Amino acid sequence: MTANEDVVTHPAIRADRTGMFALWGANGISALGSAMTNLAVPWFILQTTGSAARTGLVATAMTLGAVLSGVLSGPLIDRVGFKRFSVLTDVASALLVAAIPLLYAAGALPFWLILVLVFVITCMQGPGDAARYALMPGLARRAGTTIERANGVDRAVAKATLLVGPIVGGVLIAVFGPENVLYVDAVTFAASAVLVALFVHPRSHEEGAAAQALTGRSYRTDLLVGLKFVFSNSLLLSIVTVVAVANALDGALVTVVLPVYALDIWGSPTAFGALTSAIGGGALIGAAVFGAIGHRMPRRLVFLVAGAGGVVLLYGGLALRPPFALMLVLALLGAVVAGPIVPLIFSVVQTTTPAEVYGRVFGALQSLSASLAPIVIAIVGFTIEGAGLVPTIVALGVVYLVVTLGMLLNPALRRLDTDRTEPAADHGEPAAATASPGRTGPAA
Repeated sequence: MTANEDVVTHPAIRADRTGMFALWGANGISALGSAMTNLAVPWFILQTTGSAARTGLVATAMTLGAVLSGVLSGPLIDRVGFKRFSVLTDVASALLVAAIPLLYAAGALPFWLILVLVFVITCMQGPGDAARYALMPGLARRAGTTIERANGVDRAVAKATLLVGPIVGGVLIAVFGPENVLYVDAVTFAASAVLVALFVHPRSHEEGAAAQALTGRSYRTDLLVGLKFVFSNSLLLSIVTVVAVANALDGALVTVVLPVYALDIWGSPTAFGALTSAIGGGALIGAAVFGAIGHRMPRRLVFLVAGAGGVVLLYGGLALRPPFALMLVLALLGAVVAGPIVPLIFSVVQTTTPAEVYGRVFGALQSLSASLAPIVIAIVGFTIEGAGLVPTIVALGVVYLVVTLGMLLNPALRRLDTDRTEPAADHGEPAAATASPGRTGPAA
């Protein structure tokens, strides 16, 4: 048997590839569940209350959960283990999402309880995503692929679900009502838990090193580790600043602006779903392109062009109120341009973060990235009622452009290209799966 044949047929290699495929599938299914939640809950509030302000408050509760849970859960992710934590949070999300339609059917779902439930659901989803992202580098190395390609495929799979999910969700909402769509959402989280539990098998040092290192240390000390790591790294801090603004504005767009836009201008949840799907489809294409050639592309240029170009096409198009078909095209193109941003950011974080602090660093980044969203989303809901829909869209787009293009003056972003590294290779790994010669992994 030749060396190449041994690499192809070795049982460990087959298992690693199976784990990689399972993780991609779990992230895609989880993204589908999140997409349906983001579609069904705002429409449910709008349909039952007719209030953009209340819709904004619900969206604020969802994003506030992401802010708080990211930092607070970081040590738990590292201590419990990436795989275990992913499975536990998906199971909890399934139960909590299913509770919303069950309580509604029983006539026991006041507005304050909706706020509590969506807050807790988001508290589960963000850390669960972080745990799965932390599994990616090890699985990618042992599958013999680059981190850019692994993240590109992962985000393409997730975006593919966003292409189908909103359209299906919009139709289901129109036919069965938004509360019933949440039952399907609950099933997606359960399916994600099953995939990770049965098919993803990280090596012991990819999950156990962090837990052993944390033994005997206070929870408060562990909480600060992730924050200190981010604030001491000018590249990560610069990226998270832009992402925090982008998440706040995009969060307001998806959870408040687009539902109101679809209701006021097109009067249909199906239109809302179709527009959201166009954005998902464009993001799928953009992520797939990055997965194919991202390791050859200049990261800084991609980051800046993707951010600014996506804003002009999407926000500019909405502000002009074009015909529905044209708006779908503009949303698709805008998302294609912006599609590489997320897999690019994941690649940067994964290649600059030691494995033993993944949970805490990812948690800190998630919380910092979502820190502005609760305030901005709440403000946008009231701004629409006070200033009008189109002026609000214009204001959001201008802020987005100013912050993104302002990063041209930030010298830290030059490190996107000068610090291109691969994750450190596993001990005893075949040569084909190790980092390229001349490259070093993150400090241990």
